[in-house]
Formats: sequence, C-alpha cells, structure tokens
Amino acid sequence: MPSVLSTLFRRPPGSGWLVLSGGRIPEALIERALALVNSAGGVAAVVPSPAHLPAGEEALQFWTDVSGWQGRAVDCESSDAVEDALSEAALVILPDLADTESYIRALSQTDACEFLLAALDAGVVVVADGSAAEALGDRTAEIGSQAGGPALRWLPGAVIQTHFSGQTLPPTTLKRKELFRIGLPEGVAIALGPAEEREIWGIGQPTITFQEWWKA
Repeated sequence: MPSVLSTLFRRPPGSGWLVLSGGRIPEALIERALALVNSAGGVAAVVPSPAHLPAGEEALQFWTDVSGWQGRAVDCESSDAVEDALSEAALVILPDLADTESYIRALSQTDACEFLLAALDAGVVVVADGSAAEALGDRTAEIGSQAGGPALRWLPGAVIQTHFSGQTLPPTTLKRKELFRIGLPEGVAIALGPAEEREIWGIGQPTITFQEWWKA
C-alpha cells in the first residue's frame, strides 16, 4: 500500500494497537495480535447484549486456546462487568457475531465505548472482527434498501466493508468526497499502531476506494 495512504488511517489516540479484521481472525493472525501485547493480562470479549454471550464465549475460546490466557466475555449492557473486564485485560476482542448496527447501538448507548477507548489509551490491544470492525468506521455502507448511517467514527472518513470480494459494490456514501472505503477480505487485517504503524496482515490486500473510481 502506498505510504501516502497511511495518513488516511487515523485512529483514536493511545498506546495500544487497533486491529481490524475482514472476518473471524485466523489463528496465524491471532498469534500476531498476541505478540503485540506488552503487559500481563487476560483476553476479554465484548459483545452487544446478553443474548450474544454464548457466541462470544465460543469466539473467545479460539484466543484462550492459542494464548493459554484466561478469558472473559461480557456484554455492553453490563457496565460494571465491562469496566472490570477491560481493566484486567491485555487484549480485547469484538467478535464478528452481530450485525453492525447492533454493535453501534450497544457501544454508543452504553459506557462500553468509553471503556474501550480508555483501554486502548492505556495500551490494551483491541481487535475488531467483521461487523464490529465496520462499526468503528465513520459511516456504514448501505445494506440492500437500507441506507448507511453514522458509525462510531474511530476511523474518521472510513466506510469499512468486511467479508470483501471483487463483487462487493462500492457504497453510495462514497459520493461524499470526504469518505473512502476500506474493503477487507476474510483472512486480511489492518493493524494500526500507537506510533503511526500501519501493517497489513494475512494473505491478500485491502481495497481502498475513493469516489467509486480510484482503487489501490
């Protein structure tokens, strides 16, 4: 990816890494994410609601199996549990197990987003898979007849499309000049470091699209 594009990937401040994955992150990339951790701690999975906890526990199992660390799944509606889990975690995952809008609502309408940003600021590695990664963009892409709307804006200007393929259409939101698309195929991740590191992980490349006509 041309170095000039590194200026596009602005992220929240903090001493932790932010990793965006095109789908459930494969084991090889789990190991790369774990290698970024520089302090002791466990793994926490944050899911939108109590109904998502069983799937969150299942997603968490992959991380605890690889790392050998303790893990804990919490839901955004349980504010005290989220705060406790993130204060003890060295790495946090947002699994690809709910639609993007559910993540946006859950994180924006609770204290969970504030706790996640505080964890990132403190040096915790935050990994967002699939729909959770899409929620961290500036806006969402439209789905069918449903128009895209505001996302959490952790990455200003970015419309993130995961599970990306050559058949994925550019979102109509790209008609706005200040927006661009990050297309992330499954098995590919972008890792954004605290000192402006910009790394592409996995086999393949992200697709960056501006105004529906420029690709890299």
